[in-house]
Amino acid sequence: MEPTLLRSIHKKLLCFKESNLKCPIDGEVLKADKAEAHTGYGCQSCKGSWLSKSYIDSIQYTKEFEPQKFFKTLSSAVNETINSKCPVNCGILSSITKLDGVSYCPSCLGVWFESRALKNMLNNHRNKKENSGIADIPNTTIGIFDLLGALFK
Repeated sequence: MEPTLLRSIHKKLLCFKESNLKCPIDGEVLKADKAEAHTGYGCQSCKGSWLSKSYIDSIQYTKEFEPQKFFKTLSSAVNETINSKCPVNCGILSSITKLDGVSYCPSCLGVWFESRALKNMLNNHRNKKENSGIADIPNTTIGIFDLLGALFK
């Protein structure tokens, strides 16, 4: 294998290593925890949250949220590289200017939310309805009885 390909594979493997994740703000070890009802990693001191790409993808199951659209916004938004390492140590975080308190790693697509930024983002998306398939069916039984009643008059 070519050395550049090996380095690329090694870099990607580092992105998926989720032990000893470090807070990009203060370097504290992040703890696996619920972050606004979504599994992620939180910093006890600054109250920031790290969500890997797969955790961001999972938001679509509880919220009216399109992860592909979110990642497209991140990658196409005006951003600036900040002097903070990705918590999984695979790259440098990019701060998104139009999303206050949100930074992401272009290498692994994980997202860092400063304190309250995740909550603010989630509040912009409605909860999915439970049993939406059943709830969205109009009540047709009233119409059937009205029709039957009209036929037998």
